[in-house]
Order: sequence, then C-alpha cells, then structure tokens
Amino acid sequence: MKKINVFVVPIHGTVLYPYQNLKLRLTDLQFYDAKVNNNYVAIIPVVDQQIDGIQRIQRFSQYGTLVRLTSEDYTVYASNKIYQAFSFARIKIDSIIKSTPYYMISAEVLSDEIVDEQTLWSSQIIDNLKGLAKQYLEQFQMNPSPQFLQIIQEEKNINKLFFMIATNADFHYSQKLKLLQIDDHNTKITLLIQYLKTKVEEFAQTKALEQKVSKDLMQQMNKQASKTNNQSANLPGFSYKKQKNNDIEKLQAKVKEANLPDHVREIVEQEMQKIEKGSMGVDSNVTRNYIDLILQLPWNQQVEETLSIEKCKETLDADHFGLTKVKERILQFLAVKKLRKERKITDSNGQGSIICFFGPPGVGKTSLGQSIAKSLNRPFYRIALGGVSDEAQIRGHRRTYVGAFPGSLIQAIKKVKCKNPVILLDEIDKLTSNHRGDPSSALLEVLDPEQNSHFMDNYLNIEFDLSGVLFIATANQLETIQPALRDRLELIEIVGYTVKEKVAIANNYLIPKQLQKNGLVNEQVTIPQEIIHSIIKQHTNEAGVRQLERVIAKIYRNIALKYVTDQQNFKTIVVDQEGLIEILGPSMLSDKHTTPLISIPGVCKGLAWTPAGGKVLMIESVKMEGKGKFEITGMLGDVMKESVRTAIGWIKAYWPQIKMLSKLNSHVNFDALDIHIHFPAGATPKDGPSAGVAITTAIVSLLTGLKVKSDIAMTGEITLTGRVLPVGGIKEKILGAFESGIFSVIIPHRNKANLIDVEAEIREKMSIHLVKTIDQVLQIALEGNGPNFKMINLANL
Repeated sequence: MKKINVFVVPIHGTVLYPYQNLKLRLTDLQFYDAKVNNNYVAIIPVVDQQIDGIQRIQRFSQYGTLVRLTSEDYTVYASNKIYQAFSFARIKIDSIIKSTPYYMISAEVLSDEIVDEQTLWSSQIIDNLKGLAKQYLEQFQMNPSPQFLQIIQEEKNINKLFFMIATNADFHYSQKLKLLQIDDHNTKITLLIQYLKTKVEEFAQTKALEQKVSKDLMQQMNKQASKTNNQSANLPGFSYKKQKNNDIEKLQAKVKEANLPDHVREIVEQEMQKIEKGSMGVDSNVTRNYIDLILQLPWNQQVEETLSIEKCKETLDADHFGLTKVKERILQFLAVKKLRKERKITDSNGQGSIICFFGPPGVGKTSLGQSIAKSLNRPFYRIALGGVSDEAQIRGHRRTYVGAFPGSLIQAIKKVKCKNPVILLDEIDKLTSNHRGDPSSALLEVLDPEQNSHFMDNYLNIEFDLSGVLFIATANQLETIQPALRDRLELIEIVGYTVKEKVAIANNYLIPKQLQKNGLVNEQVTIPQEIIHSIIKQHTNEAGVRQLERVIAKIYRNIALKYVTDQQNFKTIVVDQEGLIEILGPSMLSDKHTTPLISIPGVCKGLAWTPAGGKVLMIESVKMEGKGKFEITGMLGDVMKESVRTAIGWIKAYWPQIKMLSKLNSHVNFDALDIHIHFPAGATPKDGPSAGVAITTAIVSLLTGLKVKSDIAMTGEITLTGRVLPVGGIKEKILGAFESGIFSVIIPHRNKANLIDVEAEIREKMSIHLVKTIDQVLQIALEGNGPNFKMINLANL
C-alpha cells in the first residue's frame, strides 16, 4: 500500500468519509505544503478521551481521510483562504513527524476497492441496506431529496454506497469513528445495517409513545373541559361556554368586516369551521394565527402614489449628490408609470423592469431605494438578503411544521399594510444555498413581472399579487448572482465618486450631519477645503463615502471633548494639517500625486480599476543571463498571467520587425535570457486582461533599451495578432491617472464611447490617445525611435 507524508487538519466532534466535496480553510504555509504533496491534505478526527474499540495516536484517531485540493474558492482574509476539496480515500497513521506549527504525519493510504462485489454479498443484503437507508432518511430528515434517494437506489459501488449512507446518518460520534476504522468489508456493512435498524426501531417506539401520550392528554383535556363546563354553568356571572362562543363570534365579525376577495373568503370560512368544531384542540391556535395573518394582509389596499417628476427630482437631488445617469433612469421609470396611468393602460401584468443598483460599498445604493419610496409617497421596506441560505426565508414554511411562519415578502406586505410598497432586496449577490434550498431560485418567481402576480407563499398557501410592488435590488458584484436571476434584473451601475464629488458630498451632507449629531455648531469648528482634500486623499481609500464620514465624525468627537472639558477657554478651532495628524495619526496611504515619474528601460505605467477607484499600476521588468525563462511576481490572478504570456508570444513572433524598427544592433537570444516581470504592491491581489498593452510595452522597452515616457499611462487588452481590445472601468482609470499627476493616457479605440462618462473639464486637461494595435501604442509611448514603429495594420480587423 502507498505511504505518504502529509499535514493534518484536525476536526472536532465529526467524522469525514471518502467521496465528499468540502471546503477547507488553510494558511498560506499549509497551502504551500499541500502543493508540495500533490495537493494532498489529511483530515483526522480528534479523540480527546479513551473510547472502547477506537484506535488512537496521541489525541488523534489512528484512521482519517485523505483529501485533494481541487481549486481555490475565495479569500477569507490576508493569510487564510478557503479551498474546494474532495475526500477520496481512508488513511492509517503510522507516526507523527512533527507537531509545530501544525501536525505532519506519515500515513498509509488504504485501498477500499472490492474486486468482486457479486461474490462478497448477496443482493438481499444490499437491498436490505438500501431499504433501511431509505426508511431511516424518510423518518429523520422529514423530507429527504428525491434525487439523493434515487442515487442511493441506483448506486452500484458498494464501498461508495457505504460511505454515502454513513455520511448522511445521524449516528453517535463513537459509532461514526468505528465505521471509519473498520477495514473488513463484511464487518463494516453488518455494523452499518445494525446501526440503521436500531435507529429505525427507536424511532418507531418513540412515535408510538408520543401518539399514546397525545391521545391520553387529549382525553384528559376533554374530560377537564367537560367538568369545567358543568361546574361553571352553576356559577353566577360566569359561563365558560359563553366565553368560548364570544371569541368565535368576534373572529367571525372580523372575517365579515374584512375586505377579502371571494376565493380568499372561501378559504377563511373553511378554516373557521375547523375552529368551531374543536376550538380547544392543539391545532386551533395554528388555525387562528393563520386566519389572523389573512385578515391582516392588504388584499385590496393600495396607497395613492405621487407621480410628480419635479418632486422626485427634488427628492433625489436633496438626498444624493451626482449620480446623474442613475437619477435619469429613475425619472424615466416614473415618467412611463405616469403616462400609463394617464392613458389607463393596464394590459401588462407587472410594473416593468426590476431595478438592480450594483457597485462598490458606500456609494448610496440602499439610500437611493429610500429616496425613490419617499418621492413616490410609497411605504418602504428593506429585506436584508446577505447570508440568507434557507429558501423558507423567501417562500415561508408549510403550516405542518412546528413554529412555521410566512416568508419575508409576505411579512413585509403585512407590515406596510398595502399592496404597492417599495421593497428593497439588499445584498442580493450574497445569497447562499445549502440543503434547505436555494433562495436565489425562489426569487426567480418574485422578480419576474409576468409571474409575481400569482406568488404562492408556502405558509399562506394562497396566491398573492405582488405585481404592484416596486422591487429594487442592490449588489456589490454581479458574478455571484445566479445567471437566471441576473437576467431578470435591469442593472444600473453606480461607480465610485471622484475627489471633486466627495468634497461636495462632505460639504453638503456629511459635515452638517455630523455637526448636528455631535452637538456642535459652525461657529465652534471649521474644516478648510484643503483639509477635506487631504482627508480624502491621504486618510480614506474607498469608492463611497462611509470611511470619509467616519473620519469627519472622529474629528468632531475630538473637538466635542475639548469643548466639554474647557468651555470657558474654548475658542473656534480651525483644523489644519498638524491638528489633522494629531487626531487621525499619520496617513497610512501614500499621496496619489507622488507616483514616481521615473523613465528607465523596462518600466511602464498601467491603469487599473479597483473598488476604491482607478489607480496607476507600475510594471517593472529586468533581464539577465539564463535559459529563456519568464518569472512573474506580484500576487497575480490567472487572467493577468495569461496577459503576460500573450505579450511574450507577440514579442517573440514579431521580434525581427521590432529589432529592425528600433535600430537595435545587439543580438537578443531569447533562449539564453531570463526575464523577470514584477507588479509592485505584491500583497495586493491583481487580475484582469487590461494590463496587456502595458506589459507588452514594458518588455519591448526592456529588450530594445528605449525608455517609456514617464508622463504616460495605458490600459487595454492585447491579442496574439497585436490588436488592442476594449476594457472596463475607463472613467475610473482616467480619473486615477489625473489624480496621480499623469495627464497623458492610452486607451483602446473601441472604448471611445466611454469617454462621455468622463467630465469635460478633465477631458480638456488630458491628452487621450485612442489606439487599435500595439504598434500604435509603441509609437506613442516609447521615447527616441518609438515613432518609427509601424509594423502591421489591423484597424479593419
């Protein structure tokens, strides 16, 4: 059997079997060791105390599971990541090699393959195992997945079947350990069947006992009720039966007064008959709560909305600075509603598009929803979807479950008391799914104007019309939204604010708000404009203004303390640079205007998009004698690494022409040359194709000795044939270059239409070069013989 040295990930209170997909959180050091060992990791249960029949080495079970890392899932924080993994074999520990900084073991990989399954077990034993597994799952999981039950019935691999059933069975920890540690196939199958039989028999006994207790309790309650009725009938001024009838009469009066549709009233009357027949039963309270919910829902109530373009524009401008395109789209939506109402057009089932605001945190997506509701004079309700993983949160539970309740949508309608509120589905990109269902799929019906007029909540179990609701969703990123759900949304991007916009927001919104919140007035403190600029550039790094508001609040809290401490001698404080450093400390962010304007061969400036806005990305390259290798460093993603390979491929293919046009006399042998390409700020993740032209320019500069102009930056994707393809984030990238003191940029020609998003004032101050091919980039960017680069013409491709 195979021996392996592998590091250990301990687990407590549970056991992992083979054939399972899982996620592992690993440190960078652990991940490195896993890579060295062909992506292998050992999952070993911790056994802190002696258990009969369980073999241990120190505090670990001697048996564990070997897993293989398959792919990186997502970053948790700087030094820890979560990886996708798959468990595929049992292992047995021979010895512990080391225990710090984590455990490393020498282990034997066990082969559980069965050569001839037909001769080892009879079909009767296997059918018995599958039947017991189905019976157990149906009893203990209440509503097991039909797909999973079908997989169990159709599974031919006995070993895989064994581990699937053991994984999903709720056995005691010691029992699960025993199943993991048994090597003999007959023994472990027999033991699994025994465990399942015991569980099924225990369930049957418990159920029978519960039924008996419930029956005895009901008989006792009925006797007590009968006795109480007989006794109370003789008491003056009190009649239990009359009291009971009064409760039913009050409920009947409410039902009669309620403005219910005919199909709803019919259902309510059927439920009322159940209460009248057995009002003292346990199910009576469930039925009463159900009827109360129906009576509280606004089946026909709508608020009269205000369709005033002027009021909406005034409200949006008062609450939010900038966001011109977003406000324009909202006004268009309102104008269409107004025209449809005036012309009495009612042929559509719904209200049109479902709007989704997406963009970085802190740019005002949630507050925009509140402003829309205020401008329309509709009630507003926010549903937080971040981290929701249970479909019942959307559709509700069925009333057969104990503690059942309606979904969040029906609860929202109940609270606002009208059919046409504005409901904000906040953080829709952070929905998750598990064995309880997929909330994203449940929202497909809700966010489809053609379907949501017949929305069915599991608890309510009556169709409710949601077509009058104005749904607005918010998200930070679109990649994590289910494609079918994303297709139902009209996406409106809210990009980060420029420095100019942040200054205006600070002056018009944040400073007045924080002055009042901290009990100060204008006469007590003044923050000059240059200090606001300094705060934005040196003490905040964000696309929105949340951190800016926190910094301003911190300044005012500091001044409020000084005022309260010595009111008599307090004088108006004008915040200066020295006072700013005293309150906030030294800046941890470098001033963007300090971007080095160095000009040496092999160094080029690219433009990058980040959630906090555009920035200048330095690209450095050096060459040395070697064997034709290319080294890439700087914490790069796969797409960016591919951009480097594409650039190198293009340079090698066209090197004879590059050499001739650059008038390079010395010979360059790629096979005897190593090139190292580095992207500074190595701890910051970088990815995307838009650095292609900058990478190509840097390497050409390195090999030819021609310097890249120090006052120019560029962006664009490159192909192997030398074409420059369009990229995203053009507005942010140009603003990032402008704020860094670079006033000449190169962008793809096909991004020309995106320049309309850049303020005219900034466009006039900058030199923006539109290019179609990489030789055009080299003509513009390289000093000396750069203008001679005229190699190919792909303008019409």
